[in-house]
This record gives sequence, structure tokens and C-alpha cells, in this order.
Amino acid sequence: MRSKGIFILAITWIVMSPFWFWAENIALGIIWLCGGVIELFIALVRRSKEKKSK
Repeated sequence: MRSKGIFILAITWIVMSPFWFWAENIALGIIWLCGGVIELFIALVRRSKEKKSK
């Protein structure tokens, strides 16, 4: 997956995590939030590598 796709996935995970907190499922909310942050980090690293290789 390209960095743009991973970035979109990360934003989706971060945006959707509050809904899990609202649904009183704190564990899933934390997992989604952490997953989104990790995906965002991966997307930014891949994006910087793509720019350096050009």
C-alpha cells in the first residue's frame, strides 16, 4: 500500500476511535487510537523515503 493509502487509513482510525469511547467500549477505542497513530507514523516514514528516492 502506498503512503497515501496508509495515511487515509490512519486518519480514519483516529477519527473513528472516539465513537468507540462513546459506545463505552474503551478497550477498542484505545486500540483504534493507537493503531491510527502507528499507521500515521508508518505513512510519514514511507512518504519521506519516497521523496528521498526521487
